[in-house]
Amino acid sequence: MPTNGPGAPAPLFSPEFLRDPYPTYRHCLRGPSLQPLAGRPGAWLLFGYEACATVIRDQRLSAARPPSALVAVDADAITEFDDLVHHMQRWLLLRDAPSHSTLRKRMNRGFSPVIVQRLQHRVETAIDRLLADMQPGETIDLIKEFAYPLPVRVICELMGLSADLHDRCVALSNDIAVWMGDLRRPPERARLAQRAIRELEGYFEITIRERRGERREDLLSVLIEATEQDEVLAEADLLAQCVMLLFGGHETTRNLIGNGIYTLLKHPDLYQELRVDADLLPAAVEEFLRFESPVQAFGRAVKADLEIDGLRVPAGSTITFMVGAAHRDPRQYSNPDRLDVRRTHNRHLAFGGDAHVCLGSTLARLQGRLAISAVTRRFPNLQLVDERADWGPNFAFRGLDTLRVRI
Repeated sequence: MPTNGPGAPAPLFSPEFLRDPYPTYRHCLRGPSLQPLAGRPGAWLLFGYEACATVIRDQRLSAARPPSALVAVDADAITEFDDLVHHMQRWLLLRDAPSHSTLRKRMNRGFSPVIVQRLQHRVETAIDRLLADMQPGETIDLIKEFAYPLPVRVICELMGLSADLHDRCVALSNDIAVWMGDLRRPPERARLAQRAIRELEGYFEITIRERRGERREDLLSVLIEATEQDEVLAEADLLAQCVMLLFGGHETTRNLIGNGIYTLLKHPDLYQELRVDADLLPAAVEEFLRFESPVQAFGRAVKADLEIDGLRVPAGSTITFMVGAAHRDPRQYSNPDRLDVRRTHNRHLAFGGDAHVCLGSTLARLQGRLAISAVTRRFPNLQLVDERADWGPNFAFRGLDTLRVRI
C-alpha cells in the first residue's frame, strides 16, 4: 500500500488521493490484484481490469448487504438504522437472483429503447433552457448551473416528481451518495442517509397515490403496474426502487457530464474537434467513462470461499472492485493515462460488469452525449477559470463540486 514517504503516491482515500487517485492506482496496479483494506479485517480491494471483469461474474459473490456492511456500529446499536437497512436491502441493486432477475426483467420495460428515445426531445429541451441565458464573457459554475440540474430534471420527470422538488432531490441524493461512497460507513453519515431516504419515500408515497389508476409511458407507471398485477413488488419495495432510481439517475449522470466537460477543457484541441465532428461523440462519452469514471468502485459480499490469484477469500468477506484503477490498467489499455476518443474495444466497467449492470446506462449515455454536444457547439471559446480541479470528497462517486468556466 502507498505510504507518505518522499515521492510515494498518496495513501488510499486520503485528501490527496481524492484529488488525484491515478498515481496511487498506478502504484497499486504494480502489486497483486487482490489487496487487503487496511484497518478493515475481512475487507479486500481488487485492482486490475482482468481480475475485476472476471471475478465480478463469480456466482459466489452477493450484491446483498448485511447490516454490518451498511453501518459501522456494534450489533446492539444497529436498530437505530433499521429503516436504512431494510430500505437498502430492497434495492434492485442490492438483490441476488432469483428476486433480482424477476424484478430486473420487469423494470427493464421502463428503460426500453422506445421510452428512452421518446425522452430525447425532453432532454434537448431541458438542455436548451439551462444554457439559454448564459452569455459570452460570463463566468459561471457549470456544475451548479448545468450538470446538477439536468439529470435530476430528467429522472424526476421519468419518476413523476414535480418540478418544485428538483432542488430538494439533489440535496437528498447527495446525502445518500456521501454515505454510500464512504467505505468506513460511519454512523453520522448513515443518519443523514436514513433521513434523506425517509423524506424521499414520503414524496413518492404522495406521487404514487395521485397516480394510481393513471397510466403513462414512464417508469413510474411500470413500477406501479408491477405492484397491482402480481406480487413482484410490495409497496415498500416500490418505494425503494423509486429512491434507488432517482439516486442512480442523478448522481452518476451529473458526474459523467461534469467530468466529461472538464476533461475536454483540459484537452482544448479535442474540444474543438468534437465541436465540428459530432460522429465522435458516442465514442468520446465511452472514453470519458473510462478515463475519469463517475463510478470509481463498487462492492460485493463473499457468500462462499473463493480464491483470487492464489489468495483465499473466506465467506463473509467483502470485495471492493476498484474500477477506477482497472480503467488505467496498462495490461488492458494501451497508453491508459492518455485520453483517446478513438480508442477501440473500450470495454470499461463504469456501469458494472455482471447481471447488475446499470439499468439506466442508455439514458445516462444519451444525456451525456446531448449535454456535452450542446456545450461544445454553443460555447466555442469556453475556458477553465480555476487551474486546480475542485473534486468532491466522495471516493466511490467521483465528480466535481464546482466547475467555473468563462464563456
